[in-house]
Amino acid sequence: MRILKSLVAILLILIQVNTLQAQSAAEIEPEMALKSLACDPLTSSFVIQGTSSLHDWEMISNACNGKLEYNDGDNSINLEHINIKVGVTTLKSGKRIMDKKCYNALKHENYPNIIYRFKKINSISKNGNSKFKASLNGSLDIAGVVKPVNIDVDIELKDGILNIKGSKPMKMTDYDVEPPTALLGTLKTGNDITIVFNLNFIVL
Repeated sequence: MRILKSLVAILLILIQVNTLQAQSAAEIEPEMALKSLACDPLTSSFVIQGTSSLHDWEMISNACNGKLEYNDGDNSINLEHINIKVGVTTLKSGKRIMDKKCYNALKHENYPNIIYRFKKINSISKNGNSKFKASLNGSLDIAGVVKPVNIDVDIELKDGILNIKGSKPMKMTDYDVEPPTALLGTLKTGNDITIVFNLNFIVL
């Protein structure tokens, strides 16, 4: 009889432990589940800024495509996946001749997209309520040349929208892009450019 009582007691303890473990897993799982968002082209921008022998210039795209996956806790955010694609011919300067020159310089027929792929977070720190400063490591694919890049960004999570903005200076020749010229060579663009982005990711 004592053995039977002991077995029943052990069985009840095991049932209670399994129940507590299941409850704990149910409580933890929603917080750790990855959330998927998509880049909203209507409220996002991707800009290339540069100089020339006559004036500064910029080309703007409001047609980004991309996805982001993350999970967040009370005081942190963990980016798991970011992939951004911007069509070369969606970049517009307001000057048709310049646009065409830049598209050709970026070899758009063979490489129609500028692509960013996230790899890891180098560092991240909280900068206010649901705001963070971070350094992201990834790769940038321009004109068929892929290079690793580190980019400093500001991140904000508000009302279900995750905003990432920042800028990255570089040289065209880093990606084997020849700085365009126009007007029989009298207009020459500078080699130095800056990519400025303000990306809003929303629920799929």
